Amino acid sequence: MATTIKTHVSELAAVAATLIGLVVYLVNSTTGYMAGQGMSVPVIVSSVAAIVTLAARTFVGDRLPAVLDDALLVGSEVLLLVGFTQFVLERVRLAADIYFIPVNYPASEQISLNVALIGVVCYFAAIILLVVKAFTAKDAQHTAIMPEPAVG
Repeated sequence: MATTIKTHVSELAAVAATLIGLVVYLVNSTTGYMAGQGMSVPVIVSSVAAIVTLAARTFVGDRLPAVLDDALLVGSEVLLLVGFTQFVLERVRLAADIYFIPVNYPASEQISLNVALIGVVCYFAAIILLVVKAFTAKDAQHTAIMPEPAVG
């Protein structure tokens, strides 16, 4: 178990960042300026699916075939990208109101956008963590298969 957690730190960090981003999205969508505008089902579903996929990869990924393990990593990345883009697209009009039409907008708009930016940054961090994990996992596997040539 300690080996699993040690080798999957980036996935666990991505799960934490996604969970924080999802909570921020839910709070941001139900309170303040965005309260009456509804929530996006793709953001919630894709975020929860990404969390479940990453948890499955973390705890049973060592017993799965390499192709399925890689598919879980890529699938969770795609799910995070779907949630991230929907989250951002829902806040474009709000950002445009504040930054491009700066006349007498209520303070609740600015607060709502600032809170949304926290969630967007969390999703972005999770995406970057998984991209880094995908490349470092391949490098580690490559060096294990093909060791460095001996000098001499």
